[in-house]
Amino acid sequence: MKRILTILALSAVCLTSNAQIVWKISGNGIKKASYIVGTHHSCPDEYCDSIPGLMKAFKKVDNVIGEFNMIKMKQMTPQEMEQMQSMMMMPADTSFASLFTEDEKARLDDYLKANLGVPSDMLASLKPMAIMITLMNRKILEIMPDANKKTGMDQHLQNLAKAEGKGIDGLESMNYQMELLFSGSLEDQADALLEYMDTNNTKELLMQLTDAYKSQDLDRLWEVFQEQMTDYEYDTMVKVRNLNWESRMKELLPKQSTLFVVGAGHLPGEYGMISLLRKAGYKVTPVKK
Repeated sequence: MKRILTILALSAVCLTSNAQIVWKISGNGIKKASYIVGTHHSCPDEYCDSIPGLMKAFKKVDNVIGEFNMIKMKQMTPQEMEQMQSMMMMPADTSFASLFTEDEKARLDDYLKANLGVPSDMLASLKPMAIMITLMNRKILEIMPDANKKTGMDQHLQNLAKAEGKGIDGLESMNYQMELLFSGSLEDQADALLEYMDTNNTKELLMQLTDAYKSQDLDRLWEVFQEQMTDYEYDTMVKVRNLNWESRMKELLPKQSTLFVVGAGHLPGEYGMISLLRKAGYKVTPVKK
């Protein structure tokens, strides 16, 4: 379950303004170029203005398509929101404590008291993955104290698209992302939470990824991915999703010019979006200004 740590860490890192994260998609019979930008989901909206070429690309396109439609998510009914939140809750027939040995629970209590100020019993209604994400968010706030007070990049670009009358959509649904995170076995989630607690290297991982971004080194980013994830984990969280996105993009690219907004970890590697789109016959080139 290292995949969750890597994916969440990757989405939390702020990039420097010289990082190459905007790419132009052209050729292969499409009449008007589209673009893809690699984002981090925690940096504030004003960061968009510092990314070379991003806002110019935004002005040129007809649509903004993210990983999921955030505008639609904000329009969910209370019943839909409750259903989504229920994915994070422990099932009625299983207790949180039953997932751990007495020793593991004691160590987890100490860790949660030190990092969240409460013992595990106070969080026992949540699935282990929900607790781990809470811990990750706390670590993000240590690095970016204002992260929870401002609109993130992904939301900001969709908000701008709505204000300017551009089309908005998602490559997948929010429910699908929630299922990826929370539908795995509770035992695997418990193991992942213990691994997070025992390794406790989130900050170091964030620094490694930051260094890769600062040097515009997608090869190094790919190396960090490989170091942190098993083949199965990469296939589940990245490869399969990227292949799904590629199919969706091939349907959309001939129709209208689009800015695709996805987590930066989806760009590099053999099954990264840059490589997949090139193999599909598109010309994918960096946008530097």
